[in-house]
Amino acid sequence: MRSLYNKILSICSKKQSEKFLYFISFIESSVFPIPIVLLMIPVQLVKRHKAMAIGFFVTVFSVLGGALGYYLGYFFYDTIGAKVISLYGYQESFITFTNSITKEMEFWIVFFYAFTPLPYKLLTIGSGFVQFNFWIFIVGSFISRSIRFLAISFLIWKYGEGIKNFIEKYLNILSIVSVILLLIIFFIIKYFV
Repeated sequence: MRSLYNKILSICSKKQSEKFLYFISFIESSVFPIPIVLLMIPVQLVKRHKAMAIGFFVTVFSVLGGALGYYLGYFFYDTIGAKVISLYGYQESFITFTNSITKEMEFWIVFFYAFTPLPYKLLTIGSGFVQFNFWIFIVGSFISRSIRFLAISFLIWKYGEGIKNFIEKYLNILSIVSVILLLIIFFIIKYFV
């Protein structure tokens, strides 16, 4: 695990790492499976002086990718959107999500889902499918994703070396806890969302 961690940090120090991060942030919102936060934090740890700017651009590209997901759900659900939902096994969650939402709560549904670690692509494709107001979707996503990503960015900018030392000291324990949390999130999504 430690050698993988060191390899990730060395990759993150490369000049192209930010562009790659923004690209992944864009596609994660509609088709890519790995949450962007897992990629954003190492880049910010290496480029701590730019942590806030990186967090802002991750937010922008995430919301732009969310717009793509929205249009996949709105215009291309039968041909593309359904395949993405099926690929990740979100069919039941998607049905539950789309059946339980109301137009009166559009902003708050978008705000909540965009903030949580629940799959953003489920929200983006689902919002298009149920034809949420596009601008409410964009504004809710931008506010929520900004709060989430910029809060993490601020902590890394403010306490970067301390957080880096903490991660390096407790890497194995953090890895185990991360896997457990991912399994819990997967379980919640599969059986309750």
